[in-house]
Amino acid sequence: MTNNKLTKKDKTSPLISEEIFKKWLDENISRFKYKPIINVKGGFCFQSITKGINLHIDFSQPEAFFSFDDVVTNENYDLHTIEYIGREKHHPDKGFYDADRVDGVYTYYDTYAELIITEVFEKIIQYCNENFKEENAFYLINYGGATEGFIASTNEEDVIKIKKVKHKNNKDVYYLKYSLFEKYK
Repeated sequence: MTNNKLTKKDKTSPLISEEIFKKWLDENISRFKYKPIINVKGGFCFQSITKGINLHIDFSQPEAFFSFDDVVTNENYDLHTIEYIGREKHHPDKGFYDADRVDGVYTYYDTYAELIITEVFEKIIQYCNENFKEENAFYLINYGGATEGFIASTNEEDVIKIKKVKHKNNKDVYYLKYSLFEKYK
């Protein structure tokens, strides 16, 4: 069956999205400063980056997101969405687009592949290359039950969230700081 004979539903199925991603990753892996590596959790970790940060792709939406896990206990602290297609649509004259844009400004693409590559997969490279750098650290905060994870400056005085945690007089609230580049066993 050729692409021209696929139904609209077939063109946007999770299997098609996964095939598009695999091909895109093969063609673009050299653009990552720290290469993604398939891990046992069903996602990707990154070469030389702490194993507490894992990339996941939900091919049904599609959506790219990170899980931030404690590198010692493996406890999940947070999920951080990089980008997703909220409501894929196709206009017969203009092409594929994400109709879930708050501002109502749509970018149209000739193919479904162009839509998810540009709107989701390219954002992965951008996020990784902007955040995986020596002057950043990996933080996990436990607010006495609720948790959060993020990447920010290694200078704790520059991190507003850390300042707020330090000033709370609640012994149940604490934060953990890990190097992005340490390898944990």
